[in-house]
Amino acid sequence: MKAHGDSIDGAPSFGLAVLVVGLATALNALLVSYLALANLIMVYLLGVTYVASRCTPRAAILASFLSVAVFDFAFVHPSGTFAVSDVEYVFTFFVMLVVSLLISSLTVRLRQQSKARAEATMQAEIEQMRGDLLSAVSHDLRTPLASIEGSAGALLQQKELTEQSRQLAGTIQEESVRMAQLIRNLLDMTRVQGKIDLDLDWYALDELLANAILRTASMFDHPVRLSVTPDAPLARVDGVLLEQVFVNLLENASRHAGRACQVDIELRGSRGRATITVSDDGPGLEAGSESRVFERFMGADTRGFGLGLAISRAAVEAHGGSITASNRAEGGAMFTMILPAGEESTP
Repeated sequence: MKAHGDSIDGAPSFGLAVLVVGLATALNALLVSYLALANLIMVYLLGVTYVASRCTPRAAILASFLSVAVFDFAFVHPSGTFAVSDVEYVFTFFVMLVVSLLISSLTVRLRQQSKARAEATMQAEIEQMRGDLLSAVSHDLRTPLASIEGSAGALLQQKELTEQSRQLAGTIQEESVRMAQLIRNLLDMTRVQGKIDLDLDWYALDELLANAILRTASMFDHPVRLSVTPDAPLARVDGVLLEQVFVNLLENASRHAGRACQVDIELRGSRGRATITVSDDGPGLEAGSESRVFERFMGADTRGFGLGLAISRAAVEAHGGSITASNRAEGGAMFTMILPAGEESTP
């Protein structure tokens, strides 16, 4: 037997259907001397409703057919047989069966909808609790990590440090920066998992791109090349969130293509939209993974949780745009982002 909430499945559900019809028949046997046959039908309909509210749809159907058969056998003249002396009872049986099946169907559907709503509500509450917990923990970790990073930086300024101590301090600083980035990604993910409240304003996208390039300059041996066409429009976007998207794409290029890769960014406008491409000359994407790279934890490894691209896609789609990944013909990966711009840039 498999139980789902208060429902009963399997053989016990059919047993309950037979039992309920039997109890309805016993009750009607006591009431037959006082009530008309039409009123006895209501007792069976009540039993069908109960079975439908507790059992599987098949058990409810069994209860419907069994109620009609037992009512005919026990109470319709001549009793003790399935013969009918009055042809009008055939119509009565038909209506009783249709009503029973309709009641059982509606009751089962209502129970399934109630179950689905309860599960959705519970899932939403779990997601909210998880997001709140993750956000709280992440916020609490940022302060000590900033202290560790600052202390390591101060140690590196000490001239009397041995080479080994300098290397250890450098490792501490690098790892604290990496952990701070992971925490920022976790916070961003908790933000984009639900409905994103965008702080919209008009921005020049090339300025946001330039800021992202400056923030990630230390990750590359060669400067990131930014190309902006004269028709590049303004866009009404959440500047902080979108700049973080650009940072995520650049960090992804550094992580997977290496420090020595050459990254090119192109911004162009056309027909009320802005197109941004971020490409590198690294090894590119694995064949068939172009759409899966945006899934959470897809890029998880010892250097990260694989959240950056998932956050980027959620943020871009919240702006009414789209982002895709592909491989360049000459080698390397390319991410193409399309955003509404100009007068059409309100998501």
